[in-house]
Amino acid sequence: MAQQIPAPLGRGPKRNLFTHVVASLGLRIIKGELNPALPFPKEADLGAEFGASRSVIREAVKSLAARGLIASQTRTGIRVLEPINWNLLDAEVLNWRYSTMPQAEFYGELFEIRLLIEPEAARLAAIRGSTAEIAIIEKAFAAMSEAARTGTSGVAADLAFHRAILAAAHNALLLQMGNLIAVGLDIAHRLSSESFAVFLPMHQRVLDAIIARDSDAAGNAMRHLLSETREFMSRLIWA
Repeated sequence: MAQQIPAPLGRGPKRNLFTHVVASLGLRIIKGELNPALPFPKEADLGAEFGASRSVIREAVKSLAARGLIASQTRTGIRVLEPINWNLLDAEVLNWRYSTMPQAEFYGELFEIRLLIEPEAARLAAIRGSTAEIAIIEKAFAAMSEAARTGTSGVAADLAFHRAILAAAHNALLLQMGNLIAVGLDIAHRLSSESFAVFLPMHQRVLDAIIARDSDAAGNAMRHLLSETREFMSRLIWA
């Protein structure tokens, strides 16, 4: 399911206030402070609490509704939805959950999903990826290698590498998994910049298998990369 994002409110203080309101209410919902058993705060009360205009509050409500956290109906008004309705592929919802869950639990959950998805994506990329698409994967890996050589951040290149593999798999639904990868890489970088250089050779093996059109090797290489990354990050978290 594609992300639905409300129209921009413009730059400056109004936009910053909108972002603050959305994040504050989103976190309260994720934490359970606002839940289906409780009435949702009135628009006027939220406006007074945040010092926000009616239009800002309404846009914030639309943003939360687009993420599946709340629903607004004519008769019943605004109500918080059960977690089963939340769009967990939304980058903001993922980040809100990360901030409220134990690191080990969140990271374990994230990697369970990545291990289910990305090895198959790599396998399909080896079969279906066009020459141009594989060239994009190569370009991303080259950027990762350059970042490792110069000691600069390679998170953007790492994300481009994994997203290019999802794209080369030619399955539109797989592309929606990009936010999961983005949040996972961001967390990994925050925990340890060392992990980037450590796992570069494993990325190379994934790339080599895709270039060779060896689908089984590509899937196995991606599974090995993710499994080793999960173990590495788990040790850091518990330490």
